[in-house]
Amino acid sequence: MLILTRKRGQRVRIEPAAALDPRTPVGELFAAGPIELLVTRVSGGRVRLGIVAPAGLVILREEICETV
Repeated sequence: MLILTRKRGQRVRIEPAAALDPRTPVGELFAAGPIELLVTRVSGGRVRLGIVAPAGLVILREEICETV
């Protein structure tokens, strides 16, 4: 599980991994299970999220997307 803390207006991006064949069927991608989001804490204008996703997906904070 990946744990991220986000403030109001900040984003999390979930996208296919670079190595994933774009012809991969969605059913195959999610064969191991769905994407799961769990709010683990809300405090002082911040939310802490736990994220579980299939191995073929990448989870990025928006500030990482801007530098890539």
